[in-house]
Amino acid sequence: MARILMAGAPAYGLAMPSLPFVRALVDAGHEVDYVMGEAFRDRVEAAGATLVPFGPREAITRPAQLALQGRRLFRALNASIRRLARHYDAVVAGGLNPEIPDLQRELDRPVINLSPVFFQNDRVIAHLARISTTLPGPARRLMASPTARRRLTAVLGPLVFGSRPPDILNLLRPMSSTLNISPATRHYQPFAEDFDDLPCYFAGPTTTASAPDPTFPLDRLRAHDGPVVYATLGTVFNRDLDYFRAIITAFADSDALVVVTTGRAESLPQLGELPGNVIARSFVPQTDVLREADLCFTHGGFGSTTDTVLAGVPAVFTPMGADQFFNAHRMEELGAGRVLGKADVTPSGVRRVADALLSGARPAGLATLKESFEQAPGPAGAVREIERVLA
Repeated sequence: MARILMAGAPAYGLAMPSLPFVRALVDAGHEVDYVMGEAFRDRVEAAGATLVPFGPREAITRPAQLALQGRRLFRALNASIRRLARHYDAVVAGGLNPEIPDLQRELDRPVINLSPVFFQNDRVIAHLARISTTLPGPARRLMASPTARRRLTAVLGPLVFGSRPPDILNLLRPMSSTLNISPATRHYQPFAEDFDDLPCYFAGPTTTASAPDPTFPLDRLRAHDGPVVYATLGTVFNRDLDYFRAIITAFADSDALVVVTTGRAESLPQLGELPGNVIARSFVPQTDVLREADLCFTHGGFGSTTDTVLAGVPAVFTPMGADQFFNAHRMEELGAGRVLGKADVTPSGVRRVADALLSGARPAGLATLKESFEQAPGPAGAVREIERVLA
């Protein structure tokens, strides 16, 4: 049995993908302590680890919060790692951490990088910037230009991260010379061959089944004769109520049963009066709903994207920020989904793309991507790689 110290920023999109790895380590007989925000205590303990709290008590739910708190947050996070590492056999740094190379040089034990998304390098980022046509033009040009990225990093690095990485892209490169783990598969990773000579491991998806909700009317979904349409913007980018209103209006006069999850209880009354064929909740048992769904409208977060693929449900992606543009357009490139830009999320635009997907065959690439996810080694395979490093 090994003692593992995990550490990561208390942001939903960064922390949640790490929890299945925690459970897999614990199931394999290892002891795991997790340096993480207090807001994730229940989730960390449910995964079998012991929380070592740091940072704000509340979870970071918006990119602006991470930008404002990042400098203080990452300094505190890495100070905790440096203070505690000598008591452990390995350190697993989850999410984004600009100091992984420094930690690896300073500490006399393995430092493993657990990436929240697929790996990046110059070729990958240039390709994703090219295909991500719904990403604003200035952002696309910035991402594709190493010179522009370095200039931006020189300004933002000290402010946001409290350090000076040479390129903001480095945060998503394989930063560990020991082991880098990605929740993508080789099929999903653009240019996977670029990483063959690096210590990179494609574990595949890390999703966990959503908690059951006995109050949710699943029987109504199962008994419905027409299509079941599910709409979600996840836990962070869910403030755009016009997105939900457009979808609700698009199917108001149809035979579809629409399930909408706003992610916030206070958003529900703001949707207004709902047609009889709409079920709106602040939260739903997503795994169960997707099992009954025929179509999903979503933002393209890594978790939601993975959930739709594993359920075999065609998805329409409307990226709102962060890595969602890359996920959405990569899905479309693989023939596994469709992208509907934010400006096109109107009742007519929604209905047009929905009719095309509901009346025809499922996206041709969805089955291939689903197979790659199902055959991936998963967190248990990643644990075996960690054990190999320790051995």
